[in-house]
Amino acid sequence: MQNKQVKIIKPVITFEQNENGNFIPTKKRVCAYCRVSTDNIEQKTSYDAQVDEYTKRIISNPTWQMVRIYADEGLSGTSTKNRKEFNAMIEASRNGEIDLILTKSISRFTRNTVDCLNYIRELRTLGVEIYFEKENIYSSDTKVDFLLTIMSSIAQEEARNVSENVKWNIRKRFSEGDPIVNNKRFLGYTRDKETKQLIPIPDQAAIVKEIFSLYVSGIGPARICQLLQAKGYKTGAGRTYWRNSTINFILSNEKYCGDLIMQKTITTDYLTHKRVKNDNIAPKFHVEDNHEPIIDRETFLLAQQIKETRAKQTVGKDKNLSKYTYRYPFSGIIICHECGRALKRRYWNYGTPSARVMQQCGGYVEGKHNCRAKALYQESVEGASLQMLNEVFWNNPNTMELLEKAFDKNVIPSEHEVKLATLEKEKSELQSQLAQLVDLKISTPDLSEEIFMQKYQALNGQIRTKMNDINATEKQIMVKFQKESKLSQMKKILARQTKPFEELDVDTFRIFIYRIIAISRTQIVFCISTDKEYSDAEFASRRFEFSITPTISDGLFLCQKYKNSLRYNVVIL
Repeated sequence: MQNKQVKIIKPVITFEQNENGNFIPTKKRVCAYCRVSTDNIEQKTSYDAQVDEYTKRIISNPTWQMVRIYADEGLSGTSTKNRKEFNAMIEASRNGEIDLILTKSISRFTRNTVDCLNYIRELRTLGVEIYFEKENIYSSDTKVDFLLTIMSSIAQEEARNVSENVKWNIRKRFSEGDPIVNNKRFLGYTRDKETKQLIPIPDQAAIVKEIFSLYVSGIGPARICQLLQAKGYKTGAGRTYWRNSTINFILSNEKYCGDLIMQKTITTDYLTHKRVKNDNIAPKFHVEDNHEPIIDRETFLLAQQIKETRAKQTVGKDKNLSKYTYRYPFSGIIICHECGRALKRRYWNYGTPSARVMQQCGGYVEGKHNCRAKALYQESVEGASLQMLNEVFWNNPNTMELLEKAFDKNVIPSEHEVKLATLEKEKSELQSQLAQLVDLKISTPDLSEEIFMQKYQALNGQIRTKMNDINATEKQIMVKFQKESKLSQMKKILARQTKPFEELDVDTFRIFIYRIIAISRTQIVFCISTDKEYSDAEFASRRFEFSITPTISDGLFLCQKYKNSLRYNVVIL
């Protein structure tokens, strides 16, 4: 076979003409990307130093041409969505304006593993190279994809850990009654710069009072909007146009009666930072008499009752109002002992002299083949509940002592916090070892891939175990704080109760009683929870266990109207 001749065609070097008219190799167009994630002074200094350093370095290199410095200040690196400078840099790269990007480290570029790899691969196809200074890595080498995956994953795990720590600190503040309140666009209140407490703004407070006064006098939100606009009143955002939703928000905001409910919304994803309404996702924290009220509590509660009454007309075909509102103290908390379903409030013989309100199992309502449990008389349950509150709580200090002992069965928070600090330190040491291993792999290309992966997986497994232990310990601490907050609420209610309870207030009753188990028409069990919040399914599955828990008190209520007796036990879960 004839010998083949192979010619090597080298890349064409392009030239440009300088000021003297001489042709020199075309300069590489270089930019730098800098970012700090907080606005404190130390980070600001670091940010300025990065910008200055990269500017000098690019200008001093004769083979480089400065494009510009892209810099995001005070932004999180977990998502690139809101990083304007970063996105501008990517767009410039797509337009062919950049050849090389300098950045301090992978964590400065992005902490999201998926984003990091996607951008690196896209820029690689565009012929744009990234140099990660700290790791001494160029993105143009496809062999570094594996290492970049590992290192960006470490950066992402660091971001997740920071997010969890922030959540923990916020929840701890909430559980101790230390509020975090945004008073921007908040009609009626401002925030004292020294005490950080909410204080009323007199002229705006007068508008809020007028809104409540109009509403409880029978005027609806739409008409209230018209009246406020006619008077030229401004919203919290400074606008003269009022919306129904604004009025409804004001009427429902507990802050106007001096209370504060914290953690109404929650961030569910530390990468996207998406916030959702906290519907049984995480604990909420209710602080009573937190600040000076604008509306007295009676007027505020009356407004809530009017809202609930009007809402009846819009609940749709499902007549089970307990599904939509907690107007009734027993909505959704009485559990059938036989089948585990919640009891529903139902009218029997409505419109007749023998009309009565009953609590009937949802399973029985759907068909007797589902459940055979007898319905409870509503008035008997109400009477037994009032009698129980007075005998067990209001007139019996021993009950609170029993609850405090039950609360103290767990390890005290300080021991948990010491354990948490130890776990955090051990986790940091393991992460340092992992980083050293990656550095060794980078500096020693001949290191066996098999040996590297064995060590990497072992360290990564230990880190994950530590993270699980850390999460479990944080939950234990949070549970303790939640319990103390609940116990404190009970004590406050009893301290201001100068006479026996005469009516069942929904919020008050639910602080003392977690669930009721309906054994039969003549027997129920009041459950006080000091352990944790149970899901509906979990509580239903353990109802038999809970119903035979040793009782701390029992009693018998006689309902004269229906000649019915209802025996009850009180247990601590």
